[in-house]
Amino acid sequence: MSEQQVDTDQLRALTETLQGLVDYTAALRDGSAGFAYMLPAEWQGPAFSQFIAAFDLWATTAESLRAQAESLKGRAEASLTAYETTITELDSQWSTIRSGLGA
Repeated sequence: MSEQQVDTDQLRALTETLQGLVDYTAALRDGSAGFAYMLPAEWQGPAFSQFIAAFDLWATTAESLRAQAESLKGRAEASLTAYETTITELDSQWSTIRSGLGA
């Protein structure tokens, strides 16, 4: 049934895209953790402290975005599994009905 196949193809593509988003946001989070601490030693004082605080907030926000993307990916994968399971079951039932009708 081609309509069903299109749905699963789109869900599969969505899960792949969401995995890319998860990977990207994880890289943002990881990159932010190290970057602020690689600044030259002459960066000191209140401005540096505020800079570090801003980077810490940015890293926390990047982690939140990563977790939300991971959650969305999980939901898309669950939907994909449900669709594929239902399609398989319906195809099996349809085959049984067709064979019962002598087709």
